[in-house]
Amino acid sequence: MGDLFTDLTKKPQRETAGSDASSRFDYQKDWAFCEMMLRHRAQEDYLVAFEFHDDVLFLSPADQPTSAEFYQVKTSSGASPRTLSSLTSQPKGKASILGKMFSNFDGVCASHDIRVVIVSNNAFEFAGTAISADALDQKFRDRLLEKMQSEIPGFDASRLAKLHFRITGVSLDAMQSFLEGEAMELFCQKYGDDHGLNIRTWIRLIKGEIARRNNYPSDKISTPADLVDKKCIDFPFVEKTLDVMHARTKRPIDVTAVISEMSSKGWSSIDVMRFQKRIPEASIDFYNPVNQEVVSIVSLMRCEVNDLTGSPVELTDFMTDVVEKIMKDGSVGSIYKQTDYLRALGALVYYDEV
Repeated sequence: MGDLFTDLTKKPQRETAGSDASSRFDYQKDWAFCEMMLRHRAQEDYLVAFEFHDDVLFLSPADQPTSAEFYQVKTSSGASPRTLSSLTSQPKGKASILGKMFSNFDGVCASHDIRVVIVSNNAFEFAGTAISADALDQKFRDRLLEKMQSEIPGFDASRLAKLHFRITGVSLDAMQSFLEGEAMELFCQKYGDDHGLNIRTWIRLIKGEIARRNNYPSDKISTPADLVDKKCIDFPFVEKTLDVMHARTKRPIDVTAVISEMSSKGWSSIDVMRFQKRIPEASIDFYNPVNQEVVSIVSLMRCEVNDLTGSPVELTDFMTDVVEKIMKDGSVGSIYKQTDYLRALGALVYYDEV
């Protein structure tokens, strides 16, 4: 038996149909984000992979996992309960939803502690709360067992204990608000009710990292190191983003004041508008501890905040000077050499430094 990390990278990826609607795809990632925050508040040692063998994969313990939880997130815009037949039907003779999930038990991963979990935003016809398949009412349990045995040779009742059903109770439209509420709970637990931090900037940062890992091709993962670096987020990473945000938000940027000063110094309305539009993107990069290119740019900018006497230079002069400096610096990647972006990043650095 190999270790779980190695066996997961050896196991071939099964073909997936992909999301049929962007809102449902976003819901899948946002649910995983909420689950991460729930585990983070409980101080659990989690490691989560995205679009690797299934929608979401939670591994534990993070450093040398011995158990894996494979999740499929199913959504519906209606209120009707999700039926058992929708999970066991085999369209055109292909594998059913549950049949695909049970394939996670096959091959090199068969000897490890594995669970598969169906997550639904609606209740199931057979359960209104979280439940294991082996705890279902007898008629549903028997139907499920019969369907799986007809689809999977050698399927036995003991596998039902490894199948779980969970209900979010959160509609497609309400997920963003629910996610923000979970983030607020995490921030208040960590920093107190009066933390004053911008949770939406942090949410955008983590969402960006989830999307990046989600979109990295799973079939390019060949080693445990690839899996962790390219597809996973863990407790230390999330903790570091929180700490960086807390440390850098000594004085939140007053965008209105910056715009007012830019206008008073004769900057055009187009320059002001473009600056304002780049603030969210610059904020995400500013608070992202793994974006080493931006960390280096920020370091260069900090050197320009004060003059030779140690006093801060004028903000608009600073924004002009740092753009010129970064544009000329050969060590800075061309993707970041955008005037409006650098002005926005510079304003963040200025407010943080002074």
